[in-house]
Amino acid sequence: MRKEPNKRLIGLFMISGLAVLLVVISLFLREKIFYGSNGKTLVMYFEESINGLNVGAPVVFKGVQIGKVVDIDLIANTDTLDFSIPVYVKMVEQNRTNISSDEFDTKVALLNALIDKGLRARLTTQSYLTGLLMIELEMLPDTKIVRRNPPNSKYMEIPTVLSPMGEISKGIQDIPIRQSVEKFNLFFDRLNTKVMPQVEQIVTNVNRTVSGNKGMSAETMSNLNRAINNVAEAAKSMRNFTDYLERHPEALLKGKGRY
Repeated sequence: MRKEPNKRLIGLFMISGLAVLLVVISLFLREKIFYGSNGKTLVMYFEESINGLNVGAPVVFKGVQIGKVVDIDLIANTDTLDFSIPVYVKMVEQNRTNISSDEFDTKVALLNALIDKGLRARLTTQSYLTGLLMIELEMLPDTKIVRRNPPNSKYMEIPTVLSPMGEISKGIQDIPIRQSVEKFNLFFDRLNTKVMPQVEQIVTNVNRTVSGNKGMSAETMSNLNRAINNVAEAAKSMRNFTDYLERHPEALLKGKGRY
């Protein structure tokens, strides 16, 4: 006997397929309407690691998304053996100014005016949970304009500044770690030269006192020996710490556990 098909299951399958199709169409239309097929593409160069910045990451201004990352490239200069990482972003085609959409030359002039006024791009955290990054546009008039785009590039460039984490990392790199460690070592060498003889003299005097005064308790002697050992251990730990910083100065920023 032939079993009749489950009409409810077939209907559910068709509805699910239609829903998926509608989602795909809506995403496609949003891409075309929101960014446009002729959306303007800009380029940015960052002087720090872009680990966590992916294609599709949002570009925001004052908390409003105005674009997204569409490509990330790696360019090598064979003459200087330098590398640059241009990040290409496509801006929203919808224009919320009083400039008509076909006046691109006017848009270029407007963008240049904003850059002169302090428009800069910088990386910021998109999600602390995932570590993903996005690009934030800010008005920072006190920062200088640094352009890295080749003169023959067809893309307009928005200058960038370091993110807060990038500034901290650069500050750590600029610290003269080796000189500081050498000064620490010199300090402890002098400390050992001047203090250790005095410590030995104190121990000698204590032993002499103990020999002349049998009334000193064992607990007092134990505490004294422990204090002397603590001083020696503290000096040793400080020296190990300075030696470690000389080998891993980045530990000041990221912690010792990652190395």
